[in-house]
Amino acid sequence: MNNAKNRVNTRPDGFTVIELLVVLGIMSLAIGVAVPSLLSWLPGLRLSSAARQVATDLQLARMRAISQNAATTVSFDVAGASYTFGTDSRNLGQLFPGITIASAPSNPTFTSRGTANAATITLSNGVSQKLICVKAVGRVTIKDSSCA
Repeated sequence: MNNAKNRVNTRPDGFTVIELLVVLGIMSLAIGVAVPSLLSWLPGLRLSSAARQVATDLQLARMRAISQNAATTVSFDVAGASYTFGTDSRNLGQLFPGITIASAPSNPTFTSRGTANAATITLSNGVSQKLICVKAVGRVTIKDSSCA
């Protein structure tokens, strides 16, 4: 008689409930430590994303002015945290909660040659700010402190 065929398979398949509970406990501790630090980064990430969105739209307005051979103005509404260019408009308060347009003393107008009147748009999240700088040559940049 072959003893190998009569033996019961004693090798455990799968995990025990205790092992699963230990792993779930360790994962919940790791998540509990990581989530607060991720939430503290969120306002800064939203501010950077909003600044990139405004800078991209300013560059788009410049390209439209060149391609359509007509001046294009980007009009900022500080109170409503929104701006319009051509038929497009963006509301930063809805797209990026907590972000406001702190100041936009002048609305940049791009000419058909791609140049613009110099302007600085300041975005804020209540703690820090980003400056979107429009130079007279039409270049759009994002700065942390000064457009100089």
